[in-house]
Amino acid sequence: MRSSFLEKAKTMLRQKGYKLTGPRLAILDYMIREKGHPDVQEIYEGIHSECPGIGIATVYRTVDLLIKAGLMRALVLKNNQVRYELNWPDDHHHHLVCKECGEIAEFGSCNFKMISEEIEDITRFKIEEHTLEVYGHCPDCLYAGRDYSTEKM
Repeated sequence: MRSSFLEKAKTMLRQKGYKLTGPRLAILDYMIREKGHPDVQEIYEGIHSECPGIGIATVYRTVDLLIKAGLMRALVLKNNQVRYELNWPDDHHHHLVCKECGEIAEFGSCNFKMISEEIEDITRFKIEEHTLEVYGHCPDCLYAGRDYSTEKM
């Protein structure tokens, strides 16, 4: 799947008139390998060993271009922290964000389609896309420090 996404990404960039530069390919390759939700600094650090000549400003510009090209998307979280992920075809999902450690987990269940038509009918607003971030505590943070041993039973 990794190589097929990269090939589709290369084709999309060419079709949109963008060159296949080293920074663009390095960032896409990093995002495919990492499968997380890094910020720009983490992307920079992740590609710096392979591409030491790429500066942080180039990473910012390249990430913006890849978003514009539809290959990546930005997650603007509640604390105005921006994280990034690949825009895999046919992968609609949402995010669970831990308020304590900042971990981001994905979940795919989405019932928004069930109510979107009603919202469009009432508001006459044409919905094209949506995102959902849910904030709480991940299992590690929720149960950290709690003693679940059976010795006290």
